[in-house]
Amino acid sequence: MQKKKILYVITKSVWGGAQRYVFDLATELPRDKFEVVAASGGSGPLITKLHSAGIRTIDIPAFQRDIHVIKELQTFWQLFKLFRQEKPDIIHLNSSKAGGLGALAAFFYNFLQTTNYKLQATVLFTVHGWGFNESRTGWQKFLIKLATRISAAFQNKIILINNADYKAARTFIPERKLWLIPNGIRMPDFLPRREALEFFKKNTIRAPASNTVIIGTIAELTKNKGLFYLIDAINQIKQRTTNNKLQTIIIGEGENRKKLQDQIKQCGLENTIFFTGFIPDAARYLKAFNIFVLPSLKEGLPYTLLEAMAAGLPTVAANVGGISDIIQNNENGLLIPAADPPALSLALKTLINDTASRIRLGKHAVQTAKTKFALNVMIEKTISLYSTYEH
Repeated sequence: MQKKKILYVITKSVWGGAQRYVFDLATELPRDKFEVVAASGGSGPLITKLHSAGIRTIDIPAFQRDIHVIKELQTFWQLFKLFRQEKPDIIHLNSSKAGGLGALAAFFYNFLQTTNYKLQATVLFTVHGWGFNESRTGWQKFLIKLATRISAAFQNKIILINNADYKAARTFIPERKLWLIPNGIRMPDFLPRREALEFFKKNTIRAPASNTVIIGTIAELTKNKGLFYLIDAINQIKQRTTNNKLQTIIIGEGENRKKLQDQIKQCGLENTIFFTGFIPDAARYLKAFNIFVLPSLKEGLPYTLLEAMAAGLPTVAANVGGISDIIQNNENGLLIPAADPPALSLALKTLINDTASRIRLGKHAVQTAKTKFALNVMIEKTISLYSTYEH
């Protein structure tokens, strides 16, 4: 049987949730049934990891996250040429810009295929959080939603990874086009707590005292991750005396690093909050933390949260996107409103001062991660979707 060719397209080649999704699918699809190619902008960690796994990659030089008319036209043309060159059976788009420009380029590619009596490519789009849910002005949200609605006309199926985004999609996209497939994770190879702590002592932070509570997160240093609110919350906690010493470790890199560091300095938290930069396979070190926090303004179904729960960590997360699909408040974690430093500081302080609650929530978190969000389930459901389109 001839292999089905899958072309994954994603805007950036950094290492975030959408990139992790592409990597997992690209590397887990059966090699005897699928030929996989991935295209993105830049040469970041995603490309490095795909190369190591033996996956062929293609650079889209004009791809960038910010909107620039000339770059968009260049990206459209580069994608159109890519589709003509690769002739994929399935074009699987990821991230908002790839979803819009990729769908439009695929429409023109398929039109030419039809006029030449050749097989068309199936166009799929995975939503990793709707762009109109970001913190933007009203007119920007309107334009993004309009562009999303237009793009959907050129997409055969749209994969939603959480119930909130699925429900939102039903209000402006025909339900026959929607397919719900939650993210899944393979269990990370966690280092024991002592070894994970040693890693941070050697590489990033001063050695914590024996009674120090370590709050940690893994996130791109971008506005959507809500880290400015986390710093405000830690500042509020430090201003109110607790019996515990406190450190916060932020793993990740991104465009807002300097602004975040300036905020830390203004708050006098240089000895409390530490940046590590990007760490490959960061989940391995999760057991160094006592509490995991995710104060995001926008999320799909975050891998980092699932991995933290698999590590047995009590978690505090903003109730956005698909996070409520994962966390049941006060059962396997704590949910808080987004962009609310007082609520975040209160939830963190509760766990800092209550070891029994940390243990209880951590035990339930492990069970959730292992039983409800396994990688093999996500892969099987995606293959099932691919298989509905025969060429």
